[in-house]
Amino acid sequence: MNTRWNSSERRQDGVAKMKRRRLFVTALHRKQRLPCAFAAAVAVVTCTGCGFTSGQLLYLFGVGRAGIAKAQFRLTEEPLLILLDDPNGRLDWPPAGTYFVDELAQRLIKNKAAKKIIPRQTLDGIRRTLPSFEKRGCREIGELTGAEQVLWVRVREFLANELILDTSQAAYFSVAVKVINVKETQRSRVRLWPASPAGHFITVAMNGSEVASEKTKAAIARAIAGKLADHVAKLFYDYRLGDFENAK
Repeated sequence: MNTRWNSSERRQDGVAKMKRRRLFVTALHRKQRLPCAFAAAVAVVTCTGCGFTSGQLLYLFGVGRAGIAKAQFRLTEEPLLILLDDPNGRLDWPPAGTYFVDELAQRLIKNKAAKKIIPRQTLDGIRRTLPSFEKRGCREIGELTGAEQVLWVRVREFLANELILDTSQAAYFSVAVKVINVKETQRSRVRLWPASPAGHFITVAMNGSEVASEKTKAAIARAIAGKLADHVAKLFYDYRLGDFENAK
């Protein structure tokens, strides 16, 4: 067998080698252009024994790191009244309403969304001594308590029961939220926020396993009221979103 290559064969072999070099160089460039998220993932796989968990390493590289959610409205620094209104009697466990108002007040003060809140006991005293209390408007009630603004929360739906009918929404609390200017007497200008006359709707829910872990109606009502208080309070101050959480 003749092992010598002719000139044509040598040219073909040379072309083949050049193509292989080009493919190698192209692949190398592509590796250098890999996105940071992939580099972070590689670090998670290869950085064994470096003292970080995989989740911590991903967070350091910015994967899943969220931003800041801005307040939808800024409340006054003057006295604020939190008024929970249940005109249709949907709140069948009254202690849940009390807990909601107290929790909301604490969260607003803690996060500096409000400076002074009218004590719930002040409103309760006026409600007991004023015969026509239920006929008074929201702005007028605020004026009677010495508030400058009223954070008016109207109950739309409420369910807190040991009997689980829906595993995805075994308990829920739905409200409409408005901010009222007590100093404004012209009805068309009383509402400060939101633009919609119906108010800003918020609904929080607990799934079947969450409800089952609370066991009693009192505990379920307390848990769902606390969850609602957290969501309502966050309408009025800036807060850092949790990992992988998106602003709405």
